[in-house]
Amino acid sequence: MSQSHKVTTVADSINAIKCKLANGQPVLGIWSIIPSPMVVEILSLSGFDFAILDMEHGVFDLTSLDACIRAVEVAGKAPLVRIPGINPSAAQWALDLGAHGIVVPQVRDAKDAAAVVDIAKFSPTGQRGYNPFTRAANYANPVNNRSGKLNNEFSLTCVIVESERALADLDAICLTQSIDVIYMGIYDLAVALGVNGDTRHPLVVEVVERSIPRIRAAGKAAGMMVRNSSEITLALSLGANFLVYGVDSFLIRDAAS
Repeated sequence: MSQSHKVTTVADSINAIKCKLANGQPVLGIWSIIPSPMVVEILSLSGFDFAILDMEHGVFDLTSLDACIRAVEVAGKAPLVRIPGINPSAAQWALDLGAHGIVVPQVRDAKDAAAVVDIAKFSPTGQRGYNPFTRAANYANPVNNRSGKLNNEFSLTCVIVESERALADLDAICLTQSIDVIYMGIYDLAVALGVNGDTRHPLVVEVVERSIPRIRAAGKAAGMMVRNSSEITLALSLGANFLVYGVDSFLIRDAAS
């Protein structure tokens, strides 16, 4: 096939989220726990930059994960996958299916952050298994892993800070190479800090307000949940640039109510 008639495929795409962040633009996404391609496509078409398909609290199996990754891409947005902890198999599944990155919960310290990189990246950066016959490779057996979604620089790697132990090691986590985003998990923090899940408690607010500038100063994108326009304004003023607006299940119920 001549170059002029080359078929453009998903692996030829750039990671729009990483590009926007690199260019100083904030990005806005949504959590998805409903394993429905139709729901996630509708929400992606509403204007969000990305959807995080949640394998930790959602009910995705590999078939629904595959379908929802495709649905987000059909809508022109970036599918990310929250895997259930530092799980090499889940990271492999998500990235081989063509996800634009992984979000990893329960990262306790810099050692855990390094382990996340290890499962997210190919050698020499990490130990991710390489298979050139997957969707991420367009099922095409390319000659190398230096282009498209197979390139180590393509996927976005995000870790979630959601415990007192992680807060204590935040500066070291921020120094971890190949971590793109550090996300403040306010719901787990609101439990870990002893305020019974109250995410608006002054203690939680103070922790977030102190942490976001430190994350940005270290050269990482900083993530947090936002639930209304005033919280978006506050998050941006703190320097947060990876914003997640609610969860699909709640937004549907809230709209219906």
